[in-house]
Amino acid sequence: MLTGLKAVALLATLSALSTSVVADQFTRFPGCPDKACILPPTSAEMLLGAKFDVRVEIHEEAKAPGGVAGKPNPNFEISIAKVHLNDDGKVIQESKPVPLEQYLRLEPAPLESWNFTYFQDAAHFWKGQGGAVENADHTHNGGVSSASTPVNVVSKVWRRASFRHSGDFKVTVKYNNGEKTEALWKVRKSQFKKRIAKNAIFFIGDGMTTPMISAARVISRKNVNGKYQKWMQMDRMEEMGHVIPCGLDALITDSANSASAYNTGHKSSVNGLGVYADTSDDPFDDPKQELLAELLRRREKKQGGPAAIGVVTTAEVQDATPAAVVSHTRRRGTKAEITDFFIHGVKNFSVPVRPDVLLGGGGSYFLPGKSLNKTNYYDIFRKEGGYNVVHSKTDLLKHNNKDPLLGIFHKGNMDVWLDRNVYKDNLKGKKSSPLGDGSDALDQPNLVDMTITALNTLKKRGGNGGFFAMIEAASIDKMMHPLDFHRGLADLLELDNAVKAALEWVKKNDPDTLVVVTADHGHGFDVYGTVDTEFFNAAPDNDESGTQIEKRGAIGIYETAGWPGYKDEDGDGFPDNWTPRVTLAAGTVNFPNYHETFQLNTTRVKNPAILDKGTHSHKPAYDSYIANPDEAEGALHRTGNLPVSESQGVHSLQDVPVFASGPGAHLFGRVMDNTEIFFNFAEALGLGQDQ
Repeated sequence: MLTGLKAVALLATLSALSTSVVADQFTRFPGCPDKACILPPTSAEMLLGAKFDVRVEIHEEAKAPGGVAGKPNPNFEISIAKVHLNDDGKVIQESKPVPLEQYLRLEPAPLESWNFTYFQDAAHFWKGQGGAVENADHTHNGGVSSASTPVNVVSKVWRRASFRHSGDFKVTVKYNNGEKTEALWKVRKSQFKKRIAKNAIFFIGDGMTTPMISAARVISRKNVNGKYQKWMQMDRMEEMGHVIPCGLDALITDSANSASAYNTGHKSSVNGLGVYADTSDDPFDDPKQELLAELLRRREKKQGGPAAIGVVTTAEVQDATPAAVVSHTRRRGTKAEITDFFIHGVKNFSVPVRPDVLLGGGGSYFLPGKSLNKTNYYDIFRKEGGYNVVHSKTDLLKHNNKDPLLGIFHKGNMDVWLDRNVYKDNLKGKKSSPLGDGSDALDQPNLVDMTITALNTLKKRGGNGGFFAMIEAASIDKMMHPLDFHRGLADLLELDNAVKAALEWVKKNDPDTLVVVTADHGHGFDVYGTVDTEFFNAAPDNDESGTQIEKRGAIGIYETAGWPGYKDEDGDGFPDNWTPRVTLAAGTVNFPNYHETFQLNTTRVKNPAILDKGTHSHKPAYDSYIANPDEAEGALHRTGNLPVSESQGVHSLQDVPVFASGPGAHLFGRVMDNTEIFFNFAEALGLGQDQ
């Protein structure tokens, strides 16, 4: 999930992927080192035999903001040559260049043209937000303001390219009667001669970081004199490494482009799924990259038979992480189309994935109102896919494990573990039924229920071809955004229980299964002590100094921190008591203005900031948020460090952990880029051999 600054969302729609790092917050188009753009860009890596699109853009921009852009020269050539590189990545030898269409056996591509605008720097951007924009939607083909710079584009795109041989390649575009732009690509094949894992289970704790795991361990595992008496399941997996989650357009990633990297081996931009973002206005025409699930489907005969695909999430199934398994779109918010992708696939690129198991929330996009063409997609899944469609835990557990399974349990994101299992009254009156009938979704399954049902079904449906399952604990992230740390940590513990259940299932049913657990990105969360909530609540809200000294005195650090009061006497992996006297002093490095009590709100999710109505109806054009006064009583008052247009916390830079067990686990025991996750799965599943 990515919430927050509308300005950043706007910038993301203008941006694409970079061939080089530009030391600025704003660029004309990060995929272009000059007037020509090559997508995939320099440093892109492809799996041998995997499909991908190639796009070239030639730009001509106005000389100044608010000016008129010239016409780009439509005459350009693109060639490719195999090269040898030295240890510094410099070309030391290359073959004779060959036209791209000839080398990759591609049909000639027609010339396209369009225009877009961008902001040259932060000063021009904020000038535009302050009301200088003549058209509110001044992205592609939109209005031109005195702050934005117009760009005219000519372009060609070649679909479904693939390499027959591995190695390093240089791609060159010649244009404007002598200018040229180059990109270096690497094509990789598997180091193994055969498949080493029959199945792969990929758990994603959305937003999960090592400090969050540490905090979850503190509240759920007994500790005696500083030594844990019981470990979490992730603690005991065979291998551990770290993943660098950066995207290509920015150092801070969102769930879309990070999940896209996991599923394709290519970088993407904020909000992008299975594509390199280009500058065109159409979110579905961007150059695509073949997904792991598409590759498994397309090569199933060589793999020993049809491979089963499973997608499980506690979010909407159309949300970024589950959508990344099947989708190609520059805008993760195209959820009606993503619902259609699950059953019909993406046209004109690859074979449809059509998962054997699809479980989660998102019922609104299956029903007329939000669905594509106002179609009932429950009916389509039943009629066209033969799916058993279920909407409750009771019906999920009755599934025969034979038929394809669609389980949609909420109209939006599923409720979090704490509200599903402890504070159940919070589910009432929400009208959250996935059937859209105004009733409440009171019988939602837990992640363990969905995991085991999915694995049983995938084993039967996969047969000799094996299976790939992506299973997401989505609300770790969705609770860390509003700074509701207790609910986020509860969902992390639910993930750990699901990992434990899966590893037990693997041991009993099919040991030839690789199990990987990681996150897509992090939040700047950590624990720095404990809080005596009884003392905290009794302290006055304010004092003469205005610094809330007495309340801050309830925070224990170092030797006065001691240990929090959580207990797990029944051994289910969760605290028995969620409101102890001594709780964790925890927080994030980024936040809006808000109020903090360090205590769980048992009736609702935390809502740290609300819209300042005084700024909503006039300039500046962006919304401004203030600390939620409903959460002020008895709390510490914290001054935010984010732009005032942010209402929640945002993602952070930190690496995320990765854990692995089973055949191929050794591939994950190191520090790696997020694109390496895809290549490691491809290695284990034998997908990268010479064609």
